[in-house]
Amino acid sequence: MFLKKFSLPLQLVAIIAFVFLFGNFFSEPLVRFFYTFSLFFKEILSLFLPLIIFSFVLTGILSFKRNAPLVLGILVACIFLSNSLIAMLTYLVGAFAVPYVIEGIVVDGFTVAEGVAPYYQFDFPQLISSENALLLAIVVGIALSFFKIPGLEQSVRKLKEAIEYFLNVYFIPLLPLYVFGFLLEIHYRGIFESLFAHYGKAFIVIFAVQVVFLVLYYLLAAGGSMSKMAHYIKNALPSYLTAFSTMSSTTTIPVSVECAEKNMGNKPLAEISMPIMANIHLVGDSISTPLLALVTVSLFLGHFPDPISYIKFVFFFCTAMLAVSGIPGGGIIVMIPILISQLGFNEQMVSIITALYLLLDPFGTAANVMGDGALVILVNKLLKKLRII
Repeated sequence: MFLKKFSLPLQLVAIIAFVFLFGNFFSEPLVRFFYTFSLFFKEILSLFLPLIIFSFVLTGILSFKRNAPLVLGILVACIFLSNSLIAMLTYLVGAFAVPYVIEGIVVDGFTVAEGVAPYYQFDFPQLISSENALLLAIVVGIALSFFKIPGLEQSVRKLKEAIEYFLNVYFIPLLPLYVFGFLLEIHYRGIFESLFAHYGKAFIVIFAVQVVFLVLYYLLAAGGSMSKMAHYIKNALPSYLTAFSTMSSTTTIPVSVECAEKNMGNKPLAEISMPIMANIHLVGDSISTPLLALVTVSLFLGHFPDPISYIKFVFFFCTAMLAVSGIPGGGIIVMIPILISQLGFNEQMVSIITALYLLLDPFGTAANVMGDGALVILVNKLLKKLRII
């Protein structure tokens, strides 16, 4: 009740601070209890997630009428360009930073503690996956942009209204408690202590680059205005904190849609863009995965990849991102074959980068979602300039 007096960003910051200050005072049974609640709530959200994505994207597409295919085409092109550009800039950063990062690193003895087990493992069945719901919404939306079926359109809008009621009445008010359980579990595992102890310099560089890139991204979206940039970042902060805690871009969609709408004032575009971006626009991964790859290659193979090899890697890397579903650890699983074929990774290197990626996943996922909020502002401005909206 006390937290309700504060805005959502302050509530989430307070929860994070509380866990890191007082998390050690929670016994394992208490950690398991709160973690079980968070998993239960996440499963409920996951059950609704395909409907959320389908209704949000479909109603958004319908609002653009015959311009919908053009809007989607521009959006996907901007996403691919954003991923590629950030990955290329990361190479320039790596050229200067990697020698400093690898100094004194020991690659042996790196471990991650096991997490607590929930009291009950929830596994609710899904009729359709989020990815298929997204694809179905795009196909149906484009078809309805040209062939009107009023009854179907009205049904979709009613479905969306019901889902919005669920999000506003149940999900958003319980969000701090939902986040609390995940943070306790992360704290219990000692993830951040392990990260700092073994790869502190690599973490600091990656986190710093993510912050700098995101600030520049929002400054660009704000047209160079510092005050407007600060306003955009403040509105987007709940999505960052939610993604940080849940380590999932897709489960953050309801929050990221609301944040994007506040920054743009364009609800249909927010409802189309954020579910799509949650799956394929990965600013955090475009920074952390290449930097971790550059560090690992330099450590194990004794050389820094040349520009041509890296450009080939970025092409396959950005193409593979289109297959990543914003789920915890999903990015590195898709990237492993590319790391092996393009940068010469062996089994030991794969195991090291996988462990590092999973440790950095909260920060990478949060940066992914935060980057979505910046790009959608730019896309909104571009669509207005082209007189599409």
